[in-house]
Amino acid sequence: MQIKNTFVAMLLAAAALGLSACASYDHKDYPRESWFAPSTQVISADQFKKLETPLKVALVVNYTWEGRPIVQEPFEERPADWREQYGLELAAARYLEETGNFIIVDPDDKEKQGVISIDVTRQMDEKTKAALASKKANQNEYPEKIVYEYDMTMKMELSLTDGKKFEAIPKTDHMFIGHEESEERKVGVNPKRFTFSYFNNMDFQTEFVRRFYKQMIFEGVQQIENELQ
Repeated sequence: MQIKNTFVAMLLAAAALGLSACASYDHKDYPRESWFAPSTQVISADQFKKLETPLKVALVVNYTWEGRPIVQEPFEERPADWREQYGLELAAARYLEETGNFIIVDPDDKEKQGVISIDVTRQMDEKTKAALASKKANQNEYPEKIVYEYDMTMKMELSLTDGKKFEAIPKTDHMFIGHEESEERKVGVNPKRFTFSYFNNMDFQTEFVRRFYKQMIFEGVQQIENELQ
């Protein structure tokens, strides 16, 4: 009976911690939304013309974060955040297939019709770095409502086994993560609210993949779509 009571107490404590985490997220002015620069034309998967027979292609994603290439192999050279690069591969495969133009296959698949290479670089905007440094130096004076801005570039190349090549460079290169009342938010495009129960760095990574990366991949496919059909 004592063991059962102890177990129940542990569950209640865990629940209380979970609720307190959610409460702190609700009551503090952490970023809650993401949005794009005004010039961005947001693209969705249903805007693409679906190919009757999608191309079977292998996928390669090369990722550079803050000037540092993220690698998976060899294993001993993997940085601590190599999982980000792996996550981008999985996300890219899903988004490419959502367009209806591609089916992602293994590199050694005998039915492979080509290779898609995606080179992506991402870094935090210098304004955000400066704001974070100021806040760290003046914890009691600096306002908490920092708008996080990220810059990204992407180059997408489709190389078919018949020798044809297509290259695309998405136009979108900036995204904001901030607050409903932010000045940038008032002129931004397509704001979406976070769905997370608490705040941490993974929120930024998830939001980055879900919106920024997806938008750029769709832009790249859109640029070469007419040439494929």
